[in-house]
Amino acid sequence: MPVQGGNAINHGVAYAGMVADGEVSNGVSRVNKGTANIAYGLGVVTDGDDGAKLPVAASTAAQFIGVVRRELNRAYTQADVFGAVAKRDMTVETMAPIWVTARVAVAKDDPVYLVVGDGTGANQGQFSNVVGAAATLAVLIPNAKWVSSAAAGALAKISLKVGG
Repeated sequence: MPVQGGNAINHGVAYAGMVADGEVSNGVSRVNKGTANIAYGLGVVTDGDDGAKLPVAASTAAQFIGVVRRELNRAYTQADVFGAVAKRDMTVETMAPIWVTARVAVAKDDPVYLVVGDGTGANQGQFSNVVGAAATLAVLIPNAKWVSSAAAGALAKISLKVGG
């Protein structure tokens, strides 16, 4: 008897935090030292020898580790932020083309800025192509660039060559 009805599997073209293609990539394991989940596709900075957290107003480009890589290895409740679970390990991508959400409209080959914000707790870890101000204050990430164009709020690829 043939299957009737079935399930439609509709995958998006890309998801925030997804490695973009088969190029060389490097992921490092870090502990989310914060008290909240960190959404996949956000940028993180160092927090001790083994940890990472969302940036704060005083964060610098030298503290930037990489982008939280999308992983499907944990269960979440509907109320949870889909991302790196607080107080647990996560993979941070340091070298690869990776999908992120563009905070503003970006063009291929633009520089990449990590939003550190002004301490209000809004926008930290997002990516832009401008320095911004106040809640969108950002630091330039050396050796990173936008490798696709996108409108504000859309997915685009950045290329990282941060190291480990």
